[in-house]
Amino acid sequence: MLISAFILLVSGLIQGYSGFGGGTVSVPILVILFDPVIAVGIITPIYIFGAATILPNAVRNVDWKEVLPVVLSGSLSVFIGLSFLINTDPNIMKRVMGLFILLTTFIMIFGGVYRGPRNIFTSVFAGLATGGVSGGTGIPGAPIMVMYYLAAKVPPAVQRGNILTTGSVFSLCIILGLAQNDIYDHKTLLLIFILSPVFMVATRVGQYLFKVAPINWFKRAAYSLLIFAGLILLAV
Repeated sequence: MLISAFILLVSGLIQGYSGFGGGTVSVPILVILFDPVIAVGIITPIYIFGAATILPNAVRNVDWKEVLPVVLSGSLSVFIGLSFLINTDPNIMKRVMGLFILLTTFIMIFGGVYRGPRNIFTSVFAGLATGGVSGGTGIPGAPIMVMYYLAAKVPPAVQRGNILTTGSVFSLCIILGLAQNDIYDHKTLLLIFILSPVFMVATRVGQYLFKVAPINWFKRAAYSLLIFAGLILLAV
């Protein structure tokens, strides 16, 4: 419980600061403490609770013309990814999660962004890929969607709003899919109830840090945590 609370404190700071990344950091450690499906079942509702504290402000900045195709297509592929997550051997899932986290982290470190056209077709493709990965790995706001949104020539507040809103919708789909498979027993619900306040408070603090902390310092800390989490999943 203490380890889980500490991880959610750190991931909440990251989530509040950047609008994404909280699930990417916390899921790998929770997978080690529990198992892939239960870990996703725990972090996804907590992510929603944390996002709820900053979502009202973020929604005001959303570019709906770009977000709607991503959300609609990705909401369908989330359930396909969930089927893979639930029915695959947990040890295999740990390796898949670890490799995906390391790959996307190094892409972000070296400045990888989407440089192609931006239209409804590319948005639909980004949504399908993001939803599938989000459902299959349980990482809210999957890095595919993040890289796609960050490539848009819009203010950071709009990018952040797009990322947070899309990640929240996909997370709701994940919760629905897991509930249909009877993942939420009394023990899991109790863990969510106990750990949620930690993440919610940390998210608010992270939102404050967004206004005062240097972005380069924060990126280095976040990338280090992601690499550490990915390596742990490959090692266990």
